[in-house]
This record gives sequence, C-alpha cells and structure tokens, in this order.
Amino acid sequence: MAGAKEIRSKIASVQNTQKITKAMEMVAASKMRKSQDRMAASRPYAETMRKVIGHLAHGNLEYKHPYLEDRDVKRVGYLVVSTDRGLCGGLNINLFKKLLAEMKTWTDKGVQCDLAMIGSKGVSFFNSVGAMLLPRSPAWGITLPCPN
Repeated sequence: MAGAKEIRSKIASVQNTQKITKAMEMVAASKMRKSQDRMAASRPYAETMRKVIGHLAHGNLEYKHPYLEDRDVKRVGYLVVSTDRGLCGGLNINLFKKLLAEMKTWTDKGVQCDLAMIGSKGVSFFNSVGAMLLPRSPAWGITLPCPN
C-alpha cells in the first residue's frame, strides 16, 4: 500500500499538471480572441473587395486585355535560385529534380525552356545537363568587399 508521502507527492503532481493545463487554456483563449478580433477587423476590407469584384464582373464583357488572352506557349522561362556552396542538405538536388521534371513536361510538348540562374551550384548542374542558360551577372550571390 502507498505511503502518505507518496500520496501527497502524487496529489502535488496532479495539482501542478492542473495549473499548467489551466495556463495553456488561458493562452489558447487569448490567441483565439486575437484571431477573432483580426477576423472582425478584416470584414470591411472583404466587403469592399466583394463589391469591387462584383462591379468588375458586371463591367464590359466584350473587352479582352492582351495579357489575358490565351496564346500558344512557345517558350517557358524559369528563375532558379540555388546555393553557391553545397552546405544545405538536399535543397539543391530536390530543386533540380523538380525543375527537370517540369522542364520535361514542357519539352515533351515542344516548348523551349530557358533558365535564369542565381547560384553557382545551379549553373554547374544545368550546364552539365545541357540546359539552355540565359546570360547571368557574375556578382549575384557573392559578397563584395565594402570600402571604408
């Protein structure tokens, strides 16, 4: 059978757990209240946006902006930001795998893919693959000395 000291220590432990739980509830309630206040503050903005979009939707239906026209895709450009050093785990290789898969879907459709590179690892990888790299500035990604 448990002694009185053990029972008292268990009771104290349960009481401490109750205090922690109560504090966590209060923090959660405070965060919920802040979120609700932010949501209420954004309602006028949402209403105004709804009115503006409704006004635009009922505007001139005949007008087509040149940038919104559907056109055949002939060239696709990617801006790739990689690292200069390899100290980033799998970041570069995961980025390159994803980009190669994307480029394959476009090249299968007969679309030319151009790459603008930032970072020496990306440049060396895509040069070895034979991808079409656009000319780049050599100063990107390096730290230049600052005169005093």
